[in-house]
Amino acid sequence: MLKNYFSWVIYYYSLVQKNKDLCSILGMTKIVKNNRFARRSFESILAKLCGTTIGIVLGSELAMAAPNGVWLSQPQIRFHSSTNTLAQVMADIQGQNYKVVFLDFRNVPDAVQQQTAQIARQQGLKPIVWIQSPQYRSLRVPELIHEARHGDGIQVDDHFFAHYTLADFRALRFQYSQPIFCSIQPFQAALVPQTGCNQLDVQCYTSNNFTGCEKLADRLKAVLSLYDKDTYRYKEKLGGRPFNVFLWPYSHKYFGTRSKVSVLEKTLRPFSFCQLSSAKIGAGLSKSEQKSFFFALPFRPSKNCF
Repeated sequence: MLKNYFSWVIYYYSLVQKNKDLCSILGMTKIVKNNRFARRSFESILAKLCGTTIGIVLGSELAMAAPNGVWLSQPQIRFHSSTNTLAQVMADIQGQNYKVVFLDFRNVPDAVQQQTAQIARQQGLKPIVWIQSPQYRSLRVPELIHEARHGDGIQVDDHFFAHYTLADFRALRFQYSQPIFCSIQPFQAALVPQTGCNQLDVQCYTSNNFTGCEKLADRLKAVLSLYDKDTYRYKEKLGGRPFNVFLWPYSHKYFGTRSKVSVLEKTLRPFSFCQLSSAKIGAGLSKSEQKSFFFALPFRPSKNCF
């Protein structure tokens, strides 16, 4: 039992520490494909850490609507930047077939803004700067445009339409040459400009009026935006409708991963290299695989054999 425990702890730990895409790695790893116990063990880990279904990883097809975009908040951007997981989260987003990432760059350092947008492009995503709460910062149209300088488009949302005039929107459209993404709450349908929005989405964030919101989005030919803590659960029932998600639901999984890594490190550190290497990890793994797993650890267990 102890050997089996060490095997999976070390294997899982090495993948996390190397910032690999756990979902993709699982599908490629022979130990999981060929070992039924391993496959079952990792299903629950993936469901918690990757926020996805094991069937997706292993190639089974699920009926899904059409993913369009996700929002990343300022705290999410800061977190992924500080933990060097920006590329990983963008790859995860693109891996779920999203095309657009809406970025809240308020008070984010300029260098981080550039880095985030560039990484999004490298992963095949379109970085759109989400102008969050412009009324509280008294932003004028030129300042809105400046805030979107590192993106491939700008998003103005329900706050903009509640506090700015149609003339303001027309000025933005006249002065800004890139795409404008418009986002409204259901009660703001009358505020939607007749022209100027390259894409419109309706925020269907609550279950109690979801059906009516869905019909409104259809009438406006708009993308349907879901809330990760409520209406996101309806995404499998949207048919072929395009949808957005507010916010990207899985950043908290990285927080959980980091805490698990800390626990695993404390668990493994007292054991010598020989004790670890004699565990179950030797079964089903080549010598080179064992070596790579040990070198992935952020500490070096004692090499004294006894």
